[in-house]
Amino acid sequence: MFNPFGMNKDLKGMEKMVKPALEKFMLESGFVKKEELNKALDRIAELEKKVANLGG
Repeated sequence: MFNPFGMNKDLKGMEKMVKPALEKFMLESGFVKKEELNKALDRIAELEKKVANLGG
């Protein structure tokens, strides 16, 4: 029988099982966090400016 008061416990258990697998999938499939992407894009912009200043 369905117990609405036990649902939170069940959800926590499912989260513990699914979260590590999901994180592994995200890392291996090429998904990145937006913060990491923004850092990389900022770094690329800085390097492009340095290269432009060296050439010009």
